[in-house]
Amino acid sequence: MSKPEERAAALVSAWLWRTTVGALTLIAAAGVATAVWLGTRPVVTGTPIATRELTWAFGPGASGDQDDKRFILRADTAQAGSVAYATSDLLLGDSAVQVRATRLSGPDDAGYGVIVRYRAPEEFVTLLIGGDGYIAVGQMSGGAWRWRVPWQQWPHIRRGSTENLLRAECRADRCRFFVNGEFAFEVDNLATEGRIGPAVWKPTNTGDVSAAFQDWRLWNQ
Repeated sequence: MSKPEERAAALVSAWLWRTTVGALTLIAAAGVATAVWLGTRPVVTGTPIATRELTWAFGPGASGDQDDKRFILRADTAQAGSVAYATSDLLLGDSAVQVRATRLSGPDDAGYGVIVRYRAPEEFVTLLIGGDGYIAVGQMSGGAWRWRVPWQQWPHIRRGSTENLLRAECRADRCRFFVNGEFAFEVDNLATEGRIGPAVWKPTNTGDVSAAFQDWRLWNQ
């Protein structure tokens, strides 16, 4: 092969290399964008419920306020090991709820999440996650508290003060819980209807615990 031919072949080879690298970069970027989209889009079937401006009634030891688009929930005087919560005025049957939640203050082993099937202070269930990557599901039934799913590590939680997408899908007496689009647990023997809301859990009596909640979405199922 002559030198001009060698140079031409080298140019073609370099062009092919740059084209291939560029294509792979675009594919990778598209994959990341798709993953982000899949992780944030609603994946719930059902009829959307208009949330209006949700109003909240506080449970024992809880307080909070609206901060722009976020609702801030605080565990002020709640006892150690207890759940502080707020509930909406919507009584829901077969339904799904989704919210974006962020820990604002408190130790890493403090919990924050959603409460569903709320009938009274003696009757509700809650999904909780912590900034340390742990997850739990607790139930108050007949005034007695028990962990339906004890605290345990779970790989799909974004740690620290990073936002997490929480979802509960409830039908009849069962609720299925998801974090960042990943199925976590299912619990049964629950009330067949109830209210929803944000929740925080204090591991000790010291320190403030608070979390922010926004972009509430509800569906009838």
